[in-house]
Amino acid sequence: MDNHQYSLDLYKHLGSRSLLPLVSPPVSTTRRAVVTGNFLATRQSVPTTDLPDLNNVQGDVIFLFPKKAKNFVFFRINNTTSFRTALQSFKPTTAEDVKDHITSIAVVKANAADPSNAPIVNISQYQIAFSRAGMYYLGVNEDTGDARFDKHCMSDDKQFLGDERDWDPIFVKTNPDPVNGSVHDDTGALHGVITVAASSPETCTKASNDVISLFGSSITVAGGKPVEGRTRPRPFKGHEHFGFKDGVSQPCLRGVVVPRPGQIQVDPGVIIMGYPGDPVRDDLTAKVKRPAWTKDGTMLVFRKLEQSVILFEQYVEKNGPRWREFIPGGNIIPSLDKGEAEGLFAARLIGRWKSGAPLAKCPFRDDKAMAHDPDRRNDFDYVVSDNPNISRFEPSDYYCPFTAHTRKTAPRNLHPYIDVKFLESGSIVRGGLPYGGEVTDQERRDVANGKPESPRGLLFNCYMSSLDSGFVRQTLGYAGNDYWPITSLVPQKKGQDPVLGSPPVYTPAQIQGTSPSVKSGDRVNLQLTGKDGATFEVSGFANVTPKGAAPPPGEPNPFFVTSRGGEYFFVPSVSTLKSWASATITTTSKLDIVFVLDATGGMQVYINKVRDTLQTLCKNLVGTGKWTAGDLRFGLIAFRDHPPQDSTYITRQYPFDSDVSAVKANLANLQADCGGDGPEAQCDAFAAVVKAGWRDEATKVAILITDSPPHGIGEDEDGFPGGCPLQNDPIRLVNRMAKLGITLHVLACEPTLSMDFSISPSR
Repeated sequence: MDNHQYSLDLYKHLGSRSLLPLVSPPVSTTRRAVVTGNFLATRQSVPTTDLPDLNNVQGDVIFLFPKKAKNFVFFRINNTTSFRTALQSFKPTTAEDVKDHITSIAVVKANAADPSNAPIVNISQYQIAFSRAGMYYLGVNEDTGDARFDKHCMSDDKQFLGDERDWDPIFVKTNPDPVNGSVHDDTGALHGVITVAASSPETCTKASNDVISLFGSSITVAGGKPVEGRTRPRPFKGHEHFGFKDGVSQPCLRGVVVPRPGQIQVDPGVIIMGYPGDPVRDDLTAKVKRPAWTKDGTMLVFRKLEQSVILFEQYVEKNGPRWREFIPGGNIIPSLDKGEAEGLFAARLIGRWKSGAPLAKCPFRDDKAMAHDPDRRNDFDYVVSDNPNISRFEPSDYYCPFTAHTRKTAPRNLHPYIDVKFLESGSIVRGGLPYGGEVTDQERRDVANGKPESPRGLLFNCYMSSLDSGFVRQTLGYAGNDYWPITSLVPQKKGQDPVLGSPPVYTPAQIQGTSPSVKSGDRVNLQLTGKDGATFEVSGFANVTPKGAAPPPGEPNPFFVTSRGGEYFFVPSVSTLKSWASATITTTSKLDIVFVLDATGGMQVYINKVRDTLQTLCKNLVGTGKWTAGDLRFGLIAFRDHPPQDSTYITRQYPFDSDVSAVKANLANLQADCGGDGPEAQCDAFAAVVKAGWRDEATKVAILITDSPPHGIGEDEDGFPGGCPLQNDPIRLVNRMAKLGITLHVLACEPTLSMDFSISPSR
């Protein structure tokens, strides 16, 4: 019996699960095995080079935790030493453990008289992940190789992602930076999330309390308590709050997950870092490579998605009666009743019926038998083969709209326009559970009388090796792209995903005189003149609504899902977690020194001194035997002041260099001048120090040489008594340096500083 058939037999009572481990029949006593009734589920003992190490990958990533409850414990670290001590005792659930859990559940069901009512297997599962800010806080400074994660928190991308509403406070960062990213600014940042999943809400609550107790005072739980997700009660178990079966389609990792007919298969590196399919690993021209410690890790995206369920129900109820306007062919016999019509309208928004049956296979009525058959519910494409008027060789929306949620975010057969490998590379493993209570009749009456809905929705989390290839592409390139999917060489506007999209922002404009004679779909080029006399051109495709005509069914789409925030996280491998817990992240065989030089009037003699003694300093450091000349790097950050005190520059940065002669040349070109008041732009220089490009493995030293204090500490003649104009706070920045392992030395230049100022920068 081959692995595929053996796995299907082993897990035959888990038909609703989309991700089943691919296991091998036991063939050797050298392999460990778990006895499971009539089966032996082999455990991976020696991973291959092209497949993830299931004993090293944390558990929710590949197969998803089996669960009825899932808590997310978002936290900030208070003390790195005690946190690492607690982390040494933290036991993350591995992918191999999850495989065992799934197998145990399968065996209990197989041995039950009624598999649907089999006894519950009591399990608790744990996973931990860190934000980029949290990794910096722990002293993990080396880039992961994910360009977005290494610069941006999700707060920085709020507008970019199309989130127009307020976020929950725990996800709001104090000083987001949409342009440069704010991962170096720890203010208000989440440091990590512990995911706890269990077989019951009670078990999940206890497990969450246990893990919070384990970390104790080393962390502060954001919001004071976990964010809780729960499966809905029967008969809605497995369905999200709009009523649709969730998690029906998931990507199958080749060689790791059992492939089902029609299931999208992907290389493991699309989800797990360090393997074929990882876009950073596979890009031989990439300037940034993955560090070894990222292997078997992945990216986690969490989003809290609030659903307006009652408004969705009203929208479906309003448009369902117009079914003859949107049903393929315009009619069907027998006619649809009210429930069927509303179900069809809702299915055309999602791409599946509430049961999970694909609309492409069931374009008129639901087929629950197909939905419950794991070999049929994903075995489809969007080719129309039973209508001679529609080409079998071109993508068609005859049965399933191009804008349907599943067609937008999990696209299929877009040849010849989009290569299948590109579609595979954008896959994500999706998890999460609903939050909030069930809608009641009383709540419906309250909403009808103008009261707001109770908050409810989906705690969405997903995994991928690259944020931009996975989550960002699906959110913006797919769901929020009016022209996706691409189905022609000529751009064709389809509209946004009705679930994850967001309403367009229109700029009202009026054409004077008779409007052009155009039909929907015609290309239109307009040249308009604004009130200020400026002209601008607009090109696109017309969508004409005749005067007095009713808009098509579903138009306009009010959109019923609102993001309430989230964050990007890195899920390290088990071995990397152990390394971090033991504080063996880096070595100190290298040394980075940055000179932070006051370049205002009167400082030239000190700048020259640094230049003249740099070679001797380098020689003395090498003479200690701790470093070679190649281990040393020197950087320079010069600072003056803000306008109008100084109009030349605020800071000027020279990157780290191992070539001492090049550093001396930079110092020779650095002239001390200007500076309009006593205090200078030290705070801006400190901000540059934090982002100076330190090597993760190096000892880090910053040397401030100045004859003046920073702004905002009470000195006379301070042109900025309220502090740095750019809000760079010296205490916060110095604390940040300490957390990053940067040692700051201050050389107060005599006699100016001690004679003229009462408070030194080192106090």
